[in-house]
Amino acid sequence: MSRPGPQDPDLVELAARLRQLSGLTGKTDIQSPAATFPHQPFPALGPAAALGDDAALLPAVATPLLLASEGLDPALVAADPWFAGWCGVLVNLSDIAAMGGTPIAVVNSLWCRSASRAEPILAGLRRASEVFGVPVVGGHTNLHSPYDALAVAVLGTAAGPVLSARAARPGDHCHLLIDPNGGFRGDSLCWDAATEADPARLRRQLALMAALAADGSVHAAKDISMGGLVGTAAMVCEAAGCGLTLDLGAIQPPAGVALEPWLTCFPSFGFLLAARPDQEGRLAERVAACGGLLLARIGTFTAERRLVLAAGGQQQEIWRGEAPLTGFGALP
Repeated sequence: MSRPGPQDPDLVELAARLRQLSGLTGKTDIQSPAATFPHQPFPALGPAAALGDDAALLPAVATPLLLASEGLDPALVAADPWFAGWCGVLVNLSDIAAMGGTPIAVVNSLWCRSASRAEPILAGLRRASEVFGVPVVGGHTNLHSPYDALAVAVLGTAAGPVLSARAARPGDHCHLLIDPNGGFRGDSLCWDAATEADPARLRRQLALMAALAADGSVHAAKDISMGGLVGTAAMVCEAAGCGLTLDLGAIQPPAGVALEPWLTCFPSFGFLLAARPDQEGRLAERVAACGGLLLARIGTFTAERRLVLAAGGQQQEIWRGEAPLTGFGALP
């Protein structure tokens, strides 16, 4: 055995310090997601695809990819952590579906003040992953954060044609496709049509957008986001360089729900679609065959870049193209 030289460290003291290194002890936070999610999301790929490595190994695909991410509202994380975890998956799946895609895998980044605060968030993430059949394949976990926060991303494939809001054109019909089942989650403007629904129906609905893209029933779409139906309509108009007059009489909220919250809520499943007038019959057949959804033609896209609400013979402008909204306008 060699003797320590004059420059050699005191191994006992060095080891004691290294055992307390925050970069080492902090890794125990990963035990929470490790105890929550299945460790082999893609067993056919072998051990290298198991959770715990530096990146997730995914099955090869031969089509373009879609990538979506979402940071959850801190107020939702604080008030309803299980639902925040659920929504972290759901909203990204909707974004992938809005472009006619099929989801492959989920990753998340979670910051919490303790393991007990992280538990319901992780449970919501896992439940959504199971219900929709899209595995969680990795992420980041910190259980010694000064705050609670969640961000989630989903990777998907786009077999094509890809649906883009920019593809809407003057003369296209604007359709609302939405799940009217369920109810508002607590006092929030989150319409929950999914947490108690049949998983098979939810998976069928999620696959519908890719089917509509494939058969040409729809050529442009956008997921109804936290901006609600009206805010999403403005984003579609901005991206496409079009205008739209929304016929409020054609927008029928579920029984007992007032119009304004229905126009502003975040639905579990809701999209604005652009389709040529000659596709209306085929679109209706496709949606009816899926089951449980409401399809309504709520306007026609125009060349004048503005969003207008129309009801009872009156009109009110909500947005005009000269005032950027997101800044992502029509391409030259």
